[in-house]
Amino acid sequence: MLKQLPSNFLNYSHDNFYQLVKQRCGDDVVEFMKLLDISSIQSLLGIENLLGYLEIHSEKLNNIKKKLTFQHENGLVEVKWGVQHSLEYFIQDLRMASDNSQYSMGSIVSNEDMFLSSSFLQKHPKIKCLIDLFQVIDEQNHEDNSEQSSFLNYFLDNISSNLCRSKNAYRYTEPVLQFATSLHILGGKVAYEFMRLNLPGALPALSTLQTLALNRDYRIKEGEFRFDSLATHMQSLETNIAFASEDSTVVIKKVSYDSHTNSFVGFVLPLNDGIPTILYYQTDSFQKLREWFSSKDRSNLINIHMVQPISNIQLGSNPFLLFAFGTKNIYETIDIIRRWIWIFEQSLLKNVRIVGFSTDGDPKYMRAMRLSIGFFATLPNVKLDAYKDSFHVNIPEAWNWYFLGDSHLFLCFQDATHLCTKLRNRLLSRTAHMLIGKRCISIDYLSVLIRSNPKLRHGLVKSDIFPQDRQNFSSCVKICSDDVISCLNKIKDSEGVIMYLRLLRSIMIAYVDKLTTPIDRLYHAWFSVFINRLWYIWIDSMKKIDLDTSLYELTGIKSNQKYTKKKEFFITNNAYYCIEINAHQLTYLALLVIEKKLPLEALNIYLFSSQTCEGMFRSARSMSGTFSSIVNFSVQEFLNRTQKLSLLNKIKTESEFGSNNNTIVFPKHHKQSKQWKQPTRVTEGNNELNLETMTQIIKQAYNDATELLYSFDTEKLFCEKKLTTIKQVNNCMQDMLRKRINIQDYSELNEQYETSSSDDGSDISLSSESHTDSEDQVYNEHPYETSTVSSDQVFDDLNESQFTGMRLFDTVRPELAKSYFEVEINQQRKYLHKQTACWILTENKPISSNDRLARVRQR
Repeated sequence: MLKQLPSNFLNYSHDNFYQLVKQRCGDDVVEFMKLLDISSIQSLLGIENLLGYLEIHSEKLNNIKKKLTFQHENGLVEVKWGVQHSLEYFIQDLRMASDNSQYSMGSIVSNEDMFLSSSFLQKHPKIKCLIDLFQVIDEQNHEDNSEQSSFLNYFLDNISSNLCRSKNAYRYTEPVLQFATSLHILGGKVAYEFMRLNLPGALPALSTLQTLALNRDYRIKEGEFRFDSLATHMQSLETNIAFASEDSTVVIKKVSYDSHTNSFVGFVLPLNDGIPTILYYQTDSFQKLREWFSSKDRSNLINIHMVQPISNIQLGSNPFLLFAFGTKNIYETIDIIRRWIWIFEQSLLKNVRIVGFSTDGDPKYMRAMRLSIGFFATLPNVKLDAYKDSFHVNIPEAWNWYFLGDSHLFLCFQDATHLCTKLRNRLLSRTAHMLIGKRCISIDYLSVLIRSNPKLRHGLVKSDIFPQDRQNFSSCVKICSDDVISCLNKIKDSEGVIMYLRLLRSIMIAYVDKLTTPIDRLYHAWFSVFINRLWYIWIDSMKKIDLDTSLYELTGIKSNQKYTKKKEFFITNNAYYCIEINAHQLTYLALLVIEKKLPLEALNIYLFSSQTCEGMFRSARSMSGTFSSIVNFSVQEFLNRTQKLSLLNKIKTESEFGSNNNTIVFPKHHKQSKQWKQPTRVTEGNNELNLETMTQIIKQAYNDATELLYSFDTEKLFCEKKLTTIKQVNNCMQDMLRKRINIQDYSELNEQYETSSSDDGSDISLSSESHTDSEDQVYNEHPYETSTVSSDQVFDDLNESQFTGMRLFDTVRPELAKSYFEVEINQQRKYLHKQTACWILTENKPISSNDRLARVRQR
């Protein structure tokens, strides 16, 4: 009787082959076959009389003969009956199974009228390989008790089924469509078409991709909030808390027509309570469009909001683009607050709790943060802490160093990467001359370091201290490294710049480093705060003439006492506010975790930044294509690119975190792969994260900061001012800030009820920054502005034209009529495409430099 054999037994060799022989015939037969060098099923079936080899006289066969045969005195060799029976039946089973396999492959039925013959299989051996492949896949699925297929299975099935159809009847499964979409986004049009043309039936045409429901669902309109898609994204990650960020970047001032929404994109959308009015620029009148071109501002910035889900660090969840709109940055601070509250409320309706917002240090956003969290600023007519969904924590009375209240609707963080570049830019400033004690904080010490020490010791180059590149964060990392500080210790009078670099490094450790523990984050955050508070008080207590004298003795620079102020000896107020706000909000966040109002993952503070927005801008600029050098975009072009990026992130999320087995594998950088495998660090030390530990670690930060500042001969001044304890220092600082920077904004939450403008305070000694000394980056206006063809006789010049290449027709199909203006030319009715109308009304070609340093420059 034929015993059951594995389906792919004909391919067995070596270990698999010997294991099968052992199961059927025993170890002695395995030893016999190894001596004969029989190592596969095919070699075994090719031998006619296997047992005849036992009659050969050979010393190598003597031992195996004793095990398998009876040797008589006359030299006759007789094979043991059990050995002969098992071996003959085993070979018989193999031959019968082999014949059945060949027969089955020679009559594979695809339908009632067609079969594959053995000659056909011999002519096309790849088919046999495919059969073997699917047999292996079925066995693996059977072993895993799984009925799901891999993506390769779907891909091969799709190709084979399409090649049996006519081209206009090609069909594609959902996994193949997702793969095609990802390939088009990652590789671009040229790479996609190259693969599609050379793999018939494998990939759909681009026109098919563009009409997919998936593309329609992820279509992004200017100014539209995507709360429904956000809720779906959060559900896929199994979390309902997130952090929002906001940022802007330069775009080409170009007006385009969007046929999907029948609107014009590129004009500045009006705001209603801080919310952009979507589809505002819709018209079927060419005269109205010409009026808009003459009177309406065009957007030179694109503003976006990203939402970063808060989940386990190992998931590495992708951020979500909530909305985007073009702007000229002419809105007020209260508009920002209104927009944040609107986002918070609408997200909550979708069961998504926005923990906080993050931006860079733009003055409007800084003011909005101060008003929102109450950092020496109040909104008397808007009671944010009165909302029922506000956070509430218990602040110990002994925390005299904590200046905020116990209730926040949402938290606010300044982007730490921007903060680090601000501090670096202050160090490189030509106008600021920072002092601490009898030491000057100057870039000159780093210049001496580069000139006098080999590069291998410190790793710096001249471009790291190049002041024009104001977004060089990698330079911040390099200049505050241990090697640089070690080399600076050998340079005379460099203690001041070493202190400054320690301050910069503490901020990076607290907010940027992913592996910092919560306790260490708190220590370094408050260490940087206390350094600045002590430094601030020292400068305020010093006379201006004494500071000028110290500056001259150290650098030989004579400052103009009439025009210079004490603020030139300190970091910018904007940077100082960022340091204070971030430390307070980090502490508040830790209290929320201690009181079990937020999960442990909320302490992954490095996610709470606007770098998600910067990442979206970089990705959008990189989507120009392999053979294109264009990195800039208009508002409409940005929306088109972000639609693709959002779709790609959606596919990635489903592939990485979905339950289906037909996942698409995306490549990862080796550093990301290492971080993916690392266990979460946020849980380390959580047992010691409590009020007592927080109090001790922050007091330790104060003691270390005091010791560092006293090393600059400042202790005498603090003793004279009776500022020797942590309580005295912080009370003094709080009183100074309350008197000098306290603001009240009487704006209403709803614009129609606004009664008065805000009243901003001023800093007397360390006064508010002017535009001339700000260390922030600013956006450069385009060197070539767009102008408008505003003549009422715009069509007079067209009467003699041939309209070559223009979309100007006598008739159009009714379903396309909305995309055309009906105009009269030469007393004839014509249909002018709305995008062509934008081209006619734009006189100069709007451009923007491909060089980042040219797009963003110092005032």
